[in-house]
Amino acid sequence: EICFFLLAASAIVEVVDAHQGFKVVTNQITTKSKKTLFWTIGFLTFFLSAILNNLTVTIVMVSLLRKLIPEENDRRLFGAMVVVA
Repeated sequence: EICFFLLAASAIVEVVDAHQGFKVVTNQITTKSKKTLFWTIGFLTFFLSAILNNLTVTIVMVSLLRKLIPEENDRRLFGAMVVVA
């Protein structure tokens, strides 16, 4: 049951990503400071998890992080924060 949920959630995120659906959010985040970006992503994740399923929010936010943060080590740090939030 969990596998089907993950497959469906990942498919929906990929479809939204293919049609530039995340561009609205990524265009609104214009900071160059990693500290500000860290807090922005943290608050966004926290409030989205109150509305949506936590696992779905994690998948969505990791997809956003792939677009916002080019460095792999920074992406891992931000990804860990998304899972904690």
